[in-house]
Amino acid sequence: MLKRILALLAMLGASFVVVVAVAPSANADGCDVDEETGEVVCEDEGGGGNGGGGGDTGGGSSTCNYNGREIPCTGPGGSVWSSLHECWIGPSAGELGEDLEPPAGQTKEDGAWHVCYFPPPGSSWEYTWVQTGEEVRIDPVVLAQRAIASMDLDPIQIGIVPESGPDRVGLVGLPVWMWVDSPTDDTFGPITASASEGSVSVSATASVSSIVWDMGDGTTVTCTGKGTPYADHYGKKDSPTCGHRYEKMSTDQPDGAYQVTATSHWVVEWTGGGQSGTIEFDLTTDALPIRIGEAQVLTQ
Repeated sequence: MLKRILALLAMLGASFVVVVAVAPSANADGCDVDEETGEVVCEDEGGGGNGGGGGDTGGGSSTCNYNGREIPCTGPGGSVWSSLHECWIGPSAGELGEDLEPPAGQTKEDGAWHVCYFPPPGSSWEYTWVQTGEEVRIDPVVLAQRAIASMDLDPIQIGIVPESGPDRVGLVGLPVWMWVDSPTDDTFGPITASASEGSVSVSATASVSSIVWDMGDGTTVTCTGKGTPYADHYGKKDSPTCGHRYEKMSTDQPDGAYQVTATSHWVVEWTGGGQSGTIEFDLTTDALPIRIGEAQVLTQ
């Protein structure tokens, strides 16, 4: 049994089949296998399917029904729910390196043994026979998340005046300009990627809808668009698109600087497999120290 569990755990992360097509739900969670017991563990074992999004990109999985309650359509390692077998169908025995004999009256051309994860409580897994030609296909939400992962998205690069640096100091009351420095497809979008398995293909397009700037002084500024890069000829004008003004010096802050971060809110529209949906998530930059002083202090 332990050998089978270890082999099974090594396969997690692959995605397999789904029998029913359902509407996507951004709040459903997948499930995992407990490494010690081999049992299936879901974040919300009440079956409401109302847990958080899946991973860094959110989005969850589709919602399926089992005995009158909602469960995630996506199970351990990307396995997907089969209403016919009343379990999540995972990898085949052959994919796990096991050569199992077909059931009586069947041949290897008639089907294959697949891992069958039973929903909690009291969940476990065993092999179940899946007939060749049975309508099986991957959950499109899983493919959408694969497409997003292939985009390799990053937080923006911060453009800001006053600039960061030990010899750079801005002044209380003067305009602060913020913008996306050198935007690229993978830091601002739009960027499109696709993923497919079998007959199912999903295309996803991601773009940043807004950026929330945490200025480090207790205020946040929400800006749409990339912002306007500062140039000397703007002088002391406010940014026309994304700006701020500090009301006091940063001398009482850690390291004497305000810690500025920018959080990009990504929106991904995906379609494929007879479904469509939206996945949203945030990416945040590392903190950038910005020092603010007063004119009379600087001239002493």
